[in-house]
Amino acid sequence: MFTLTIAWRNLWRNKRRTILTCSAIAFATVLIQLGMSFQAGSYAPMIEGATRFGSGHLQIQHQDYKDNPKLDRTIPTSKEIISKLAGISDITAVAPRSESFALLNNQEKSYGAMIIGVDATQESEVSYLPRNISAGEYLPVSDSAYAGAILVKNLGLQLGEEIVLLSHDNLGGIAATVPVVSGIFTSGNDQLDRALLQIPLETFNEVFQLEHDVHKIVIMVRDPLDLDATKRAIERVLPPSTRVYDWRELMPEISQNIRLDKISNGIIYGTLTLIVVLSIANTFVMSIFERTREFGTLRALGMKNFALFRLFLTESIVLWLLGVSIGISVSILGNLPMAHYGIALSSLGVDQLAGQFYLPDRLYPHIDINVLLVAPLALGMGICITSMFAAARMYRISLIRALRFKE
Repeated sequence: MFTLTIAWRNLWRNKRRTILTCSAIAFATVLIQLGMSFQAGSYAPMIEGATRFGSGHLQIQHQDYKDNPKLDRTIPTSKEIISKLAGISDITAVAPRSESFALLNNQEKSYGAMIIGVDATQESEVSYLPRNISAGEYLPVSDSAYAGAILVKNLGLQLGEEIVLLSHDNLGGIAATVPVVSGIFTSGNDQLDRALLQIPLETFNEVFQLEHDVHKIVIMVRDPLDLDATKRAIERVLPPSTRVYDWRELMPEISQNIRLDKISNGIIYGTLTLIVVLSIANTFVMSIFERTREFGTLRALGMKNFALFRLFLTESIVLWLLGVSIGISVSILGNLPMAHYGIALSSLGVDQLAGQFYLPDRLYPHIDINVLLVAPLALGMGICITSMFAAARMYRISLIRALRFKE
């Protein structure tokens, strides 16, 4: 306690230096924590958006379908599997899908597209697409089609008009049907809006001669970041010819983007921390030089080098605690209104990029234990190390030289 009291008094002998050093630590803490909070807040919406517009959190497929998707590689006894999945507590929604590529035609215009057969009721529970209706209804009848806005525009179609679908079926024959465009969606992702068309699952299986089998069973769970236990539970109810994949395997680009984002931002935060630590190290070195005679006097009075070192280290730790306390307080106060209102990506001019990465219209910061601790601990370690190097001068200089030292 005595050392702490003396350290506190020493800090305020030079108020300007103490305030400037605390401000630098607080500024770095706020900047890193705000950046990390928005970084952490973007991952969950990115994963949710990607999985809700694409793969789902988990998918059951034929073991060979992922690498070589063919019409005949379907999931046997899919209805029985879906009924068994209802007994797994972590699963929140399940939906079957069948899919194939086809040529879509309207008069003289033709475009290739992915055709997906869905159960309209179950698909609404696992996908955002049914909610993104810009016109019409979502698959109200068996001969309806739900198409992307860009695809409809490219084909020159209007709501309620027929569209010709041509492909090959499971038996090697021609798969053809003429559904009516009953709904148009705008997902915000141009790739989906340009090349995706949904039709009812019963119609798809009838046209492509699949009987009652499906290509995929899409599964949503409570926590998409903790899938291992759920995967093991699903694997226990699957037949040998099927496999279960999670979103990281089905959409590796999302996982890679998150990893790359963490690495790039880690470099930026590390550089900022290094700059702040080096500036504080310079302050410590100057402080040691200014106080050389003071330390010499204390040694002459019988104070050991280790006690002097402990005193200086205590001053550094108190300085760090002051700075990070102010920084964390400002960071939390700054995050509170933004957690409520968020930041509109359109105001930053990155709304097109956000659509490609399945981000929502607004980003909200997320504060967790990593956000709160990484910056203070990194700064604390750097400050302790630099203060030790600076304090090494007390061991190198002799008592006589310390007493005779002049600035």
